[in-house]
Amino acid sequence: KIITRLTSTSSKIPKPNKPPASSTPPSNVPLKSFAVGTIAGLAGSLVGLGGGFIMIPLMTSVSFLSLGQHIAHGTSLFAVTTTGLAGGLSYGQDGNVNLCSAGAIAVSGVMTARLGAKFSNRLSQKQLKKALGGFMVLVAPIVPLKPYLMSYKEKKIEDDGSESKWKLIAVSSCIGLFSGFMAGLLGVGGGAVVVPALTLFTPMDHYTALGTSLTAMGLPAAVGTWTHFQAGNVNLRVAPFLAVGSLVGAYCGGRMAVKVDEDFLRTGFSGMMVTLGIRTFLKA
Repeated sequence: KIITRLTSTSSKIPKPNKPPASSTPPSNVPLKSFAVGTIAGLAGSLVGLGGGFIMIPLMTSVSFLSLGQHIAHGTSLFAVTTTGLAGGLSYGQDGNVNLCSAGAIAVSGVMTARLGAKFSNRLSQKQLKKALGGFMVLVAPIVPLKPYLMSYKEKKIEDDGSESKWKLIAVSSCIGLFSGFMAGLLGVGGGAVVVPALTLFTPMDHYTALGTSLTAMGLPAAVGTWTHFQAGNVNLRVAPFLAVGSLVGAYCGGRMAVKVDEDFLRTGFSGMMVTLGIRTFLKA
């Protein structure tokens, strides 16, 4: 009898509720996703990046979408595809895209983007977050250093006709191999690598490097997105609204970039990268 009473009593004790998978109410997901995409697309396009460095910290934040780290990376890469297309189109309208270089980066990047996405799935959430935060802090100083890279490049590179074209393809292909892997791994467009490399090792000016980087990132990002989708790391409730927001933000950013002071853009974005990178690393 005592055992029966204890059993019946324990069955009446209310069990604690499981925490919700996301603190964002379903009705707010489209609006918040669109807002995150617009902010990231605008800021990323202004400095030639896909916006993933901004999207991922915002998507994993409790204040926005509270997504898991792997899902945030895969979903971000989905939006980076549209950011690249919109930003490249915007820069292309002003003639600031080198299609030869963009094609070489895209083709070589496709080869490694899938490998990066697969490797991402082998890392724990903590390792992936630390990798993203550390990479953001490392590349942040590159943005304000671009003027010095440009002055160094002008002393070193000369245009020598057809030979420089093949050199451009070779250099762009090597850049694409690395940037494609990083795009698949971290869910970013790879512009943090592509823009400084193009600025330093090719005859491109700053704005052409930005436009070429954005144009080139679309295809590798699409391949990386598909790999993440196969692993279940793309949130389809968030991705479409994030992509539309990125599309709008990236196009507007591309149109604004040629009218905004370059030094202001570089300094502001670099400071934001350091802040978000440290925050991401410490919260891992």
